[in-house]
Amino acid sequence: MRGWIVRQKGVAEFVDDLDEPELVDGSMIVQVEAAPVNYADRLQIDGKHQIRPPRPFVAGLEGAGTVLESSSERYAVGSRVMGLVSLGVGSWAERCRFSADNVVAVPDGVDIVTAAAIHLNAETVWLALHHRARLQAGEVVLVHAAAGGVGTMAVQLAAAAGATVIATCSAGKADIPARLGATAVVDNRAADWHRQVAELAPDGVDIVVDPVGGRIFERSLKLLRFEGRMLTIGFVSGDIPSMAANYALVKNLSLLGVFWEPYAARRPDLVTHAAAEIFALHATGDLDPCVSVIDDVSNAVERVNDIASGRTTGKTVLVWK
Repeated sequence: MRGWIVRQKGVAEFVDDLDEPELVDGSMIVQVEAAPVNYADRLQIDGKHQIRPPRPFVAGLEGAGTVLESSSERYAVGSRVMGLVSLGVGSWAERCRFSADNVVAVPDGVDIVTAAAIHLNAETVWLALHHRARLQAGEVVLVHAAAGGVGTMAVQLAAAAGATVIATCSAGKADIPARLGATAVVDNRAADWHRQVAELAPDGVDIVVDPVGGRIFERSLKLLRFEGRMLTIGFVSGDIPSMAANYALVKNLSLLGVFWEPYAARRPDLVTHAAAEIFALHATGDLDPCVSVIDDVSNAVERVNDIASGRTTGKTVLVWK
């Protein structure tokens, strides 16, 4: 079986002799038809992600495809599914293993690349905005890294809910969040980006969607108004920030972490509802999957390095050509 194996920290190798994934209780073996590429994949290869499978492991955190074998009553052979792979049995291969707790069904009529591109990012953002932050129409939402995979979903879902969206990204990518519904776009590489946001929202913002961390997080705290909500979704800056409890106290702020996998295991009803909502928006043309790159799985490391260096927009998806 072909795919990418990680034998030592920081190095992934493309080989053609991978062991086939084994079926275990409550799992399924899936023929991989689409595998999104995420910054988290680079972190996992480098041993810096919160999910750290023992080496050697097959790379690729999420995927979509057709069930070949199943020991789960929820998903029979022939089902189309998408989700997070079982630990170390990754999606950057011809076949991978999923736990039934970590997948949802691909909706009828949705092509597999679109499903893979939308699934995890959009569901995470939906849970963040609607379940955790209780977004209301008319609120002001600040979305960081708004031209990336999470950011493009956040801009669209916030706008669809009737929010005013202020986006930050590099100046060369500003047309993307603007096209997707942001009312203003600020260059996040400008030294005074936070002052520009403050001018756009003089009373402060209600919600911040932050997949970046570091200084972006720290400066965003000061932009939140009374009872503002900070949604922390990742740390692509590589810097995990902290929040002073006294600052949260004075302004009655909320720090809300959002990670999809525990919801899939503990609240599958909520994840299924989120998936139905986002694919309904896609069906009406109100949610663009923003797939910018489709490439062969054999080029996975090049593509993940593009993402890590900030050269991409939207979503990159791997397929077997």
